[in-house]
Formats: sequence, structure tokens, C-alpha cells
Amino acid sequence: MEATNSLNIFTPTQTRVAEVATPPKLNPPSLKEALHIVSPKLLPFALSLSGNLADAEDLCQATLLKLIENKEKFLSAEYPLAYAKIILRNGFIDKWRKDSKVDSLDELNLEPVIDENKLKSYEHLELMNCLSQQHETDRTILAMKGAGHDYDVIQKFIGNISKGNLRTKAKRARALLADCLGRKQK
Repeated sequence: MEATNSLNIFTPTQTRVAEVATPPKLNPPSLKEALHIVSPKLLPFALSLSGNLADAEDLCQATLLKLIENKEKFLSAEYPLAYAKIILRNGFIDKWRKDSKVDSLDELNLEPVIDENKLKSYEHLELMNCLSQQHETDRTILAMKGAGHDYDVIQKFIGNISKGNLRTKAKRARALLADCLGRKQK
């Protein structure tokens, strides 16, 4: 057992590792040829990251400019396409981080947009909540008066109530509703 451990046959020698790890480049392409090979393969990758064709084209253009600026690293890379994709991905991450730093509408100088349907829905829920706090007779009076019925029709529908009492109940119900909604009674 000691004989095999001393031979160290399981670990390759330094020269063998160097030969396997970096095969010599016989004839590396020129910058123009390398960009011509890599550039059509960058757009689909950029499109998969950004999801928008215009942003993907911008990313590809920025990547190609960086590859031209760092042509020595690009041409000496073992896998130039992988190097170009790393540059593109890092550019996308940088752009995303820069865009996500804008937190408030004050920084953008924009006014908040309120959806009309959401506002009406909220007002309707608030109205229904306030109406549910009223007595059933008061709700009926308010609903019928809101539908355009006069006091004679409302009196016949409700039954045993005088016109004076009906008007008083309607006025009180409107005042309670306005108070609940936070509005002043007209």
C-alpha cells in the first residue's frame, strides 16, 4: 500500500494538466471574423433575458462595443461565444439594477394614476358599508328616494307611516349617510 501512495499515480503531473487544460490555438480568428461569428448568436440570448426586441438589440450593441474595447481578452478567450454571453448577461444585470433603483414617483416626476373603476368600486363599497349600518326602513326610504320615487309612493310601499314622519326619517337617514361617508349634508 505504501508503494502505490509514494508513486502518487492518482494525481497527474503538472505538465500533463497544463497540456490538457489549455490546448494551443493554432490560428485564432481576427476581431472582425470573431464578431461576425458571435453577433448573430447574441440576439436570441438577449431576447430571452429582456423579453423585448428593442432592449435586446440595445444589449447586443453594448456587448459588441465592450468586446471591441476588450479585443485581447475576447480573442484569447477559450470560448469566445461564452465570453460574449457573459458580457451581455452582466450588461443586462447592470441595466436591470440601474432601472430598479428608481423607487418613488417623486423621483420620476410623475403623478400617480388612479384607475376610475377602482375608485368607483371603492366608493361603492364604502356606500354599501354605510348603508348596512342604517335601519332597514331608512335603507328602503333612501333607495326609493334615490330611484326617483316621490313620498306618496314610498308611503304606500312602507305602510303605516305619516308623510311628515317619512320626510323626517328620510332627512335623518341622509344626514347619517353623509356623516358616515365623511361628507357635509346639503
